[in-house]
Amino acid sequence: MKLLTYTSRIQLLYFLMLFGIFSILFYLVLSWNVLQNVDEVLYNRKVNLLAYLEQNPEAPFKEDNPLDDFTFYLVGEAAFQERYESYTDTLIYEPVDDEFDEYRMLNTFVRLHGKHYRLEIIKPHLEAAEMIGTIAITLGSLFLALLLSFYVSQRVISRKIWGPFFEILEKLRLFRFDKQEFPALPSTHIDEFRMLNEAVNELTRKNMEVFESQKQFIENASHEMQTPLSVIQSRLEGLIGQAELTQEQAEIVEGIIGSTQRLKKLNKTLLLLSKIENRQFLLSEQVDINTIISRSMEYYEEQKAALNISVKTEIQNNLIVQGNTMLAEILVQNLLKNAFLHNRENGTVNIQTKERKFMIANTGHEKQETGTVLEKDKLFSRFYKQSGNPDTWGLGLAIARKIADTSGWELHYREEEGLHIFEVDFG
Repeated sequence: MKLLTYTSRIQLLYFLMLFGIFSILFYLVLSWNVLQNVDEVLYNRKVNLLAYLEQNPEAPFKEDNPLDDFTFYLVGEAAFQERYESYTDTLIYEPVDDEFDEYRMLNTFVRLHGKHYRLEIIKPHLEAAEMIGTIAITLGSLFLALLLSFYVSQRVISRKIWGPFFEILEKLRLFRFDKQEFPALPSTHIDEFRMLNEAVNELTRKNMEVFESQKQFIENASHEMQTPLSVIQSRLEGLIGQAELTQEQAEIVEGIIGSTQRLKKLNKTLLLLSKIENRQFLLSEQVDINTIISRSMEYYEEQKAALNISVKTEIQNNLIVQGNTMLAEILVQNLLKNAFLHNRENGTVNIQTKERKFMIANTGHEKQETGTVLEKDKLFSRFYKQSGNPDTWGLGLAIARKIADTSGWELHYREEEGLHIFEVDFG
């Protein structure tokens, strides 16, 4: 989720919660004020009514007069002694509207002309609920409109303010250390973003210097090692041809030549792995995987015949992917070499391409022959070898995984029905 979307949602949720709390408080306060006003009107009515009747004892009043808003009920001395005064809500049927309307009622006890009465005074509730509801809906709509306006304006303003930050992120995402120059970052008048620009520029400059230094060191070291190894090998090859060498001495020299060749191969392999990690290859070529597979199969005819391996191919037409041709050849050849080299006599190798996937499966070594268990979590680790074959370094699958990762592909391993299956998903 983008930062702008996340902050906007948090703000919107926060304001909605405030809106809910504000609405409840507003409704309660408004209801309390309306009731207080109605109760005050009822109390004033009682005071004025009693004062009038005290001053005009001859004024007629009836205990239950439907034309008045008050009613006197004659009560005894005992009930009068327990007098109280209360304000309550009540419903009264209105024949005109054919419905019950809300009223507010005052219950109190009074002494009038030497007699005791319970006095009821009622007043319309002024349809307080409807009035409060109307006010709440009106104010709520206005508040929601205000909230929506605030949300939209906040999004627009935030997008403009955070624009330099997102531009810096995009430039960092597309930046590659093998490029000579770091792209210019956007200028801004915001201090924090200006400080971020300076920090990113300084950090990038230092890392580019370290990267260039390491790359130069690896290339120089590889070249300097390759030259003396070639000299050693050529001189040993010349030495082994001399007639005065004994059989034992010739075998020793031959062993040294073999070790020298392995060192040269290891040196080249590590240099290749370093170049892949440093992304020193262009990945914009159109690569024909089927052609690479067909061409690479010729290299393993000898191994196939030696172990009597049965090969089954199922190639789909036109498997063209974007990447680097040389890296794709190395990936395919490493997987083929792994399938043929780590196989048993009379084993099988199945090769298949379909739906932008390349899959190769082989029977592998007999477990009783190797005496070891395949550690799947270390399968693509450097220098991991299950077999004791001195001709392998345990780097082939590590290089294949690194090529897949660099090219944006996925390389997976699984075991099904006794077959070791490697699958490359080109996406």
